[in-house]
Amino acid sequence: MRQDTSDCSGSNVPNVDSPLVGGTLWATQLFDGNTSVKIAMTTRPNTTYRVSLKCVRPLGDLTTDDEGVANISFAFPTNLAGPVYSFELSAGDTPGSKYQSAQVNFQ
Repeated sequence: MRQDTSDCSGSNVPNVDSPLVGGTLWATQLFDGNTSVKIAMTTRPNTTYRVSLKCVRPLGDLTTDDEGVANISFAFPTNLAGPVYSFELSAGDTPGSKYQSAQVNFQ
């Protein structure tokens, strides 16, 4: 969801389809103690977004191609986050340059 701020758990990010949605995020807890995250986006062309496990740590960068499309996967130790968390994608600090994920809730 294109939204400049949210709390660490994404509690104020609506989980609805709207024009502000720029992509899809899949989070899967794996049997080896890691969580896999796959992100597919269509947004601004030739733009790099820093992907972070919100309030925990950066996971890496996602860069869109000349049509604004990007697909990427990350993995992180599941115990880095609690059972409820969210992600942020940031292309800088200017208004409108951040995306917030809806809550991921494995409770």
